[in-house]
Parts: sequence; structure tokens; C-alpha cells
Amino acid sequence: MLTIPLMAQSIETQVDILRQNMLNPNISALNLILSPDLVYGHSNGHLEDKATFIDNLTNGNYDFTEIIWTDQSIKLSKHIAVVRHTLKAKTNDKGIPAEINLKILLVWKKEGKTWQLWERQSAKIVPH
Repeated sequence: MLTIPLMAQSIETQVDILRQNMLNPNISALNLILSPDLVYGHSNGHLEDKATFIDNLTNGNYDFTEIIWTDQSIKLSKHIAVVRHTLKAKTNDKGIPAEINLKILLVWKKEGKTWQLWERQSAKIVPH
């Protein structure tokens, strides 16, 4: 059985908390796991700060009904963790159903004892 270093387990936990809160947003939980300096980048190049991202999750602009992350990798270096994965999701943003398939890059920064999402960028998966 493959053992994951304790720090990586902590990152995996934070990534899962992020996924859970994208499905069922909780402002208190989001405030704990998102850095005040968050830059949340979308595949269309649009960038959001923490407040805008939380607002869009809680006001129905982003409505995730299913999120599946695969091919996840984690690289750790002291107080920075880089997480990459493939995101397949079903959404109902502003009442419009859609499916998305993206490559995601998450940069987590350790603040005190807590890992917080500092940067996020996505890219559309283009068929070869």
C-alpha cells in the first residue's frame, strides 16, 4: 500500500474541502481555506479575487451539481503545494445546465498551520 506523507494528506483534505464547498458553499469554510490574496483564474482568462469567487458560488452564478477530480498530483516544497488534476463537472450556472472538462492547477500556501488556496488556474482540454 502506498503511504502519502502527512503534509500531502493535509493538502488532499483541503482539496476535498474545496470540492465539497464548490458543491455546497459554506462561507465560513470558504473563508478558512481561501487565502485573502486568492487569484482564481478561469479557462477563458477571467480572474477573480476571493470575495468575487465566494459571491459567485453563493449567488447561483456558479452552481456545481457534480464534480469529479482525477489524475491528481501533489508537489510540496516547504510552505507551497502545487496540485494538478482533471476536473469533470456538471453545472447549472444561472439555471443553464452544462458539462465542463478542464485541467486545473491549484497553488496552496501554508499560513500558520493551515493550507489556503492562493492561486487557481484552469485550461480547456483540447482534443489532439
